[in-house]
Amino acid sequence: MVANRPSRHTLPALVALEVDRVSGVPVFRQIAVQLRGKIVTHALLPGTRLPASRELARHLLVARNCVVEAYDELIAEGILEGRGRHGTFVAVSVPDVRAAADGPTWQPLLLQRVRHDEIRPAEGSVGASFDWRPGQACTRSLPLDVWRNACREAGRHLPPQGYGDPRGELGLRRAIADWIREHRSVYVTSDQIIVTHGTGHALHLAAQTLLRRGDLCATEDPGYAGAALAFLRSGALLRYTPVDAEGLVVDRIIEDSASPLLVHVTPAHQYPMGWRLSGSRRTALVELARTRAMLIIENEYDCEFHYTGTNHPPIFSYAPESTLLLNTFAKAVSPSLRLGFIVAPPVVAAALVAHIERERTHVSWPVQKVAETLLKSGELDRHLRRVRRHYGAMRDTIRQRLAQYADVITLAGEEGGLHVVIAGRENSFDRVLRAAMRSNGIVFNDVRDFAMLESAPRGFLLGYGHMDSEALTRSLDVFERCIRRIKHRDHPPR
Repeated sequence: MVANRPSRHTLPALVALEVDRVSGVPVFRQIAVQLRGKIVTHALLPGTRLPASRELARHLLVARNCVVEAYDELIAEGILEGRGRHGTFVAVSVPDVRAAADGPTWQPLLLQRVRHDEIRPAEGSVGASFDWRPGQACTRSLPLDVWRNACREAGRHLPPQGYGDPRGELGLRRAIADWIREHRSVYVTSDQIIVTHGTGHALHLAAQTLLRRGDLCATEDPGYAGAALAFLRSGALLRYTPVDAEGLVVDRIIEDSASPLLVHVTPAHQYPMGWRLSGSRRTALVELARTRAMLIIENEYDCEFHYTGTNHPPIFSYAPESTLLLNTFAKAVSPSLRLGFIVAPPVVAAALVAHIERERTHVSWPVQKVAETLLKSGELDRHLRRVRRHYGAMRDTIRQRLAQYADVITLAGEEGGLHVVIAGRENSFDRVLRAAMRSNGIVFNDVRDFAMLESAPRGFLLGYGHMDSEALTRSLDVFERCIRRIKHRDHPPR
């Protein structure tokens, strides 16, 4: 039996050309113009093998000489290369030829709109030396053999025939139920857990399932933009509720006797300010939800990382009948997993499941099996202990390094989470400091990027979740130089 061997020559490209026999334009010219346009617009890439002239002529029902003349013209321009018996190829280095010179072209109206809209490049994608934006996590402390073993275990099972359980894999849901019972004092059955693609998907799922156009929702301000976007896309109206050092200002949720149907809150580590919702505010929020028949969406996006102060149990544990608890594996493992979960009252869980089944937005089965193995084996807990020590040391470094500048800057939100908020004590210093940071290649998010109210506090975020000690040290070195230069300029030595 002879083994199949791949051909040493690439197959010719399938080229879609059209010939207009009544236009009066020579056929060879039409072929050349269309091929030139496809090449300069990269529809045909450098090195692509074209069909043989005889084959293309037969396909277009034209004389072979028409194709030969077109090929020869483009070879003379350096756009094509003839390689003898091997065929005709798009040149590896195509000269700069304007497609517009070949005559007018058309585009669908939607593509024209996209082309003319202002498209801003992702901030920090080019030329950024230091990235302080939050939302990233350190995966280096997860041992590679642990990850491999989890992937290997997932590979021992065949995937389901369909999309799988819309709630998520039963084994993973049971493991999540055990984990939140042990670590967050939340007691639920696996049927109350819905596996999601992460926090963003969880918010959109809840909004699309529960909200109707015109419903009023309350969000923190400054707050998580993903929540506001999810509610707005469902046609809801938003009430932006301020936050202070005790978290969400519960007294401001109700205004003009209009009660929101839903409120989104980040009580463990307010996003982005980092403040923790106080015990009295938690009690007030639960009472308000009960008296006003209001649903609470509790977003515990980084609750695993707690350093000092009171570690409150989730609001869900006090009010399971009126709370949706959201969590994610983004900070514990990596945002690239795109994996999280919702803990919901049974009636809400059933509605969410029906929506997932209808929209076919099930979570990837292999990813669920990997996470299930990490949870059941205890490796996720071991990993979290490692990264808590790592992040705790990083947080201590930030506090120690910046303590000497307490006369000109403030530091907030360091009791937990993976970012802190820094602000200049004076408006003028704050403004100059930001400009100096940007000029030194530091990319950061401003608190006002997350705010709609004019009363939003000042500050910018230092996200360190993705950094190692060396990267943090370099960032703080640059930041300290910025502060010292400003202080030296404003108060030069005598």
